[in-house]
Amino acid sequence: MSSFLFRVGRFAVRWRWAVIAGWLVLAIGGGALSQALGGTLASTFEIPGTPSQQALDQLQQRLPQLSGATARVVIVAPSGTPVTDQADAIATACEHLAAVDGVAGVTCPVAMSASGATPASSGEPAQISRTGEMAFITVQLSVAATDIDESLVAAIEEAAQPAAAGGATLAYSGLVASAQDGVDWTEVAGMAIAFIVLAITFGAVVAAGVPLVTAIIGVTVASSSILIVAAFAPVSSTAPLLATMLGLAVGIDYALLIVSRHRAQLAEGMDARESIAVAIATAGTAVVFAGLTVMIALLGLAVAGIPFLTVMGVGAAGAVLAALAVAVTLLPAVLAVLGRTVRPRARRRLRTRSTRPPVWVRLATRVPAATIGVVVIALMVVATPALSLRLTLPDAGYDPPSSQARIAYDLLDEGFGPGFNGPLLITADISGTLQIQDALDALDDAFSGIPDVVAVSKAFTNEAVDLAVLSITPASSPSSDATTDLVRTLRDDEPAFAAAHGFGYAVTGQTALAIDISDRLGAALLPFGIVVVGLCLVLLTIMFRSIAVPLSATLGYLLSVVAALGVTSAVFEWGWAADLLGVGKVGPVISFLPILVMAVLFGLAMDYHVFLVSRMREHYATSGDAHGAVLGGFSASARVVTAAALIMFSVFFSFVPGGNAIIQPLATALAAGVLIDAFVVRMTLIPAVMALLGHRAWWLPAWLGRLLPDADIEGEAVERMRAQRSWLAGRADGGAAGDGVLAHGVRIGGEDISDLVAPRGSVVLVEGPAAVAARFVAAVAGRTADVEGDLVVHGRLLPFERAAVASQAAYVPAAPERADASSLAEHLRRSLRADGVGVLRAHEAVIRAAATFDALLAVVSGSSAHEVSERTPMGQLSDAERWAADVAVAATSGLALVSIDLGDRADAQALAQIVVRAIDPGITIVLGSSAAVLDASPERPVVRVDAGAPAESEGGRR
Repeated sequence: MSSFLFRVGRFAVRWRWAVIAGWLVLAIGGGALSQALGGTLASTFEIPGTPSQQALDQLQQRLPQLSGATARVVIVAPSGTPVTDQADAIATACEHLAAVDGVAGVTCPVAMSASGATPASSGEPAQISRTGEMAFITVQLSVAATDIDESLVAAIEEAAQPAAAGGATLAYSGLVASAQDGVDWTEVAGMAIAFIVLAITFGAVVAAGVPLVTAIIGVTVASSSILIVAAFAPVSSTAPLLATMLGLAVGIDYALLIVSRHRAQLAEGMDARESIAVAIATAGTAVVFAGLTVMIALLGLAVAGIPFLTVMGVGAAGAVLAALAVAVTLLPAVLAVLGRTVRPRARRRLRTRSTRPPVWVRLATRVPAATIGVVVIALMVVATPALSLRLTLPDAGYDPPSSQARIAYDLLDEGFGPGFNGPLLITADISGTLQIQDALDALDDAFSGIPDVVAVSKAFTNEAVDLAVLSITPASSPSSDATTDLVRTLRDDEPAFAAAHGFGYAVTGQTALAIDISDRLGAALLPFGIVVVGLCLVLLTIMFRSIAVPLSATLGYLLSVVAALGVTSAVFEWGWAADLLGVGKVGPVISFLPILVMAVLFGLAMDYHVFLVSRMREHYATSGDAHGAVLGGFSASARVVTAAALIMFSVFFSFVPGGNAIIQPLATALAAGVLIDAFVVRMTLIPAVMALLGHRAWWLPAWLGRLLPDADIEGEAVERMRAQRSWLAGRADGGAAGDGVLAHGVRIGGEDISDLVAPRGSVVLVEGPAAVAARFVAAVAGRTADVEGDLVVHGRLLPFERAAVASQAAYVPAAPERADASSLAEHLRRSLRADGVGVLRAHEAVIRAAATFDALLAVVSGSSAHEVSERTPMGQLSDAERWAADVAVAATSGLALVSIDLGDRADAQALAQIVVRAIDPGITIVLGSSAAVLDASPERPVVRVDAGAPAESEGGRR
C-alpha cells in the first residue's frame, strides 16, 4: 500500500497542474450538471415490506383520491369570540380554496356553496374545537407533498385570506415539507472554528487553508454526484446534508494528518517534493485504512433493508471516498504548488523536535489499570440516559417554533387534542365479501370504546367497493408510549377480527410507520454489527498485525457509542441544555438515529485509532520498547488527533443550532461521540490498555501472520526504497551499473545471493540450490516481491518497481503451465502477441520461435523424440516439450530481459547455449542452473552468481 501511494504522490506532484485542473472540472462541471438535471429530494420515508407501508401502498392504488397531500388552514378567532361568528368569511375562503388549481376537494367547518370539484355542504362540525374558538379547513390536494411548489402555496394562502376577516389568525399545515435543509450561518461558523484550530495547529494561515480548500472541493464533488443521482432515483433530503457533514469532517481531518507529516519532514530538511510523496505513502496509508473503515460502516447500513437509509449510507460513503481521493491526489498537487511555504517556522521546528511525552499520557499510563477502571465507570454513568431514549418519525411538531407548520401543529394540538396531529388509518380489504354494509358496521363497532381513543370516523369505501377506510384519533400524541401501545393493541386484535368476519385490516399512520421502522432496525442491528464490526476487525488486524489492537478499538468504540447516545438522550429526552442548543422539541428522536450513529461513529472512532496507534506501531517497529512506543506514538500524534477531533466536533456541532429534527440529534450524537472517543477513549483509555498489555499488545499468532498481507502502515517499504535510491546514487559510478542487473546484499527466501554487477546484454548464470536459483530468476523478472537487500534491474528498484520490470521481462519457470486445447502454432502466436509482438512482426517471430523450439526439442526429447508439427495439440506434448515452447517464445519476444529457470536438467548446458544464440544481442539473459557452463564473448559477457553463499566480489565470478 505505501509503495503504491508513494507512486500516486509522485504522480500528483509531477502533474500537479493537471491534477488540480481535473478536480476543478469535476467540482464545477458536476455542480452545473446537477443544477441542469434538476433532481428533487424526497422528504418522506418509505419502508417497503412493512405492514404500514403495504397499507399505504394499497390505499394509494385503490383510493387515489387520498394519495395526494392534505393541507389544513387553521382559523383562530380573537380571544373570547366564537369562530362561527366568522362563518360567512370562512365559507368564502372555502369556496375560493376549492377553486384553486391543484386542489381536489375542500371540507369546510361551516356551510358552503358548490365550488370547483367540491359540492355544496352543510359543514363539518367536528372541525370546530370544543371551545368554539378554533376551526380548520381541510384541503385535499391533487399532488403529493413532494410536488407542492411555491405557486400552489401562494395560491392557497391568498384564497384563504377572507377567513382572516374580523381579526382571526390563520396558520397552515401540510404545505411545506417538515425537513428544511440548507447551509446557514452555523455551518459557516463551524468552518471558521475549523480554520482557527488549523491555524493554531500549524501556526500558519496558508497551511491552515489547504485542508479547508481541499475538503470543500471534495464535498462539492460528492454533493453534486448525489444530486445527479437524485434526478434518476429517489434520494432522501437528508442524504446530501449527511454527506456534507461527514465529507467536511473527514476531508479536513485526512488533509490535516498528511499536511502535519509533510511539515514535520520539511522541518527535518527533506526535499519538498520527496516529502510530499513520503507523507502520502506513510500518513496516507493510515488515511486510506481509516477511510475504508468509515465506508464499510456506512455501506453496512444496507443490512437494515431500508432503502432511504441505504441511500443515505451510500451517499455518505461516497463523500468519504471523495475525501480520500482528494487527500491522496489533489492535496499533494496543491502542496507541490506551495512548495516550502508550508514549512514550519524555526521556533515551531524546535518545539516539534521536543521528545518529552505530554503529561496527560504519562498520567494515563502510570497506573494503567486504575485509568481503565475510572474511564469505563465514567462512560457508563454518561451512558445512563440512553436507557430512556425513545424513537419516532419526526413530524411538523419537531419543526422550529416559528415555522408555519409548527404553529399550525401546536394550534391543532391545543384545540383538538394531542392525538389529532397523528391519526391512525385503518384499511380493510373487503373484496372477498358481498355484505358491504355489514363489513362497514363491523369496522365501526370494532374500534368504538377502545381506551386512549377520542374519535373514530365512519368507515367508507372506495368507488370499486373493495377497500374500506376509517381513521382513529388517539387521545395521546403521535410520539407517546400510549399511542405506540394503542397501535400494538389494534394489531394484536386483528387476527381475532379476521377470524370472526372473514376479512382483516391493517393499521398505518405516523406512529405505525415509526413502530415498523424500529422493528426493522432492531432486527438489523445484530447482522449490521456482525458484518460491519467483523469486516473492520479484519481490516484492523491486517493493518496492525495484532489481536489486541482491533479488540481494544472495538470495545472503546462501544463505550463511545453508548456515551454519545446517553448525551443525546439527556438533551432531547430530559431537556438538558435544550434551550441553549435551540432544540425545537424535547421528546423522542428519529428512529434510525442509533444505527446511523453506530455506523458513522465506528468509522470516525477507527480514524483516531488508526492515527494514534499507527504512530505507536512505527515506534514499536523501530525500538521494540512497548511502553516507550505508547509514549512516543502518543507524543507524535496527540497534537494532530486533538486538532482533528476539535475540527470534527466543530463541523458536527455547527449543524445542531437550528437544525431539523433529523440532523439535530444526529449532529449532537456525533459531536459528543467525537469528543468522548478522541479525548476519553483514544487518548486516555487506549494508551492505558496498551501500556497494561505491553509487548502482548502486538502479539499475533504465527500462523495468522503468514496468512495476512503486509499493509506496511509504517512506510518501511518506502523508507527502504529511498535508502536504495540513495545507495544507488552514491555509488562511485553514479548508479550507472544499475542499467543492467545490480545486486548487493540480496536475500531471497532467507538465502543469500552473491553481489553482482552485470551490464545490459550480458548473461547472468545463477548457480546453487535449484529452489534458491528459481526464486532469484523469478525476482529478477519482477515476478515476486520476496526480495531483501538492493536489487536493480535496468534502472528499476526491486521489489518496488517490479510491475515495470515485469512488463519488459519474459519469464519461464522450470515447470510449464497446464496445456490448453490450442495447437503448437496457435500457442506460439498467442504467446508472442501477449508479449507485445506486433502484427507486422508476428509472422517472422513465429518462424523464429519455431526454429528455436525445434533446436530445443532435439535436446529435451533425446532418444524418445517423436514427430511434432505446428498442428500438434499442446496437450500431446510432454512437460519438457511445453517448457521448450515457452522458452522459444521468450527468446523471440524481443523484451529487454529474458529470465529462464533451467532447473536441475541434465541437458542444461546444451539448452543454455541454444537460448543464448537465439536471443538478440543487447537483451539481458538470466539463467538459473547449477550445471550449465557458458563461455563469455566481447558481445555477451557472462556473470556467475552464487545462490546460497555470498561471493567476496561485488562483480560476481566471470
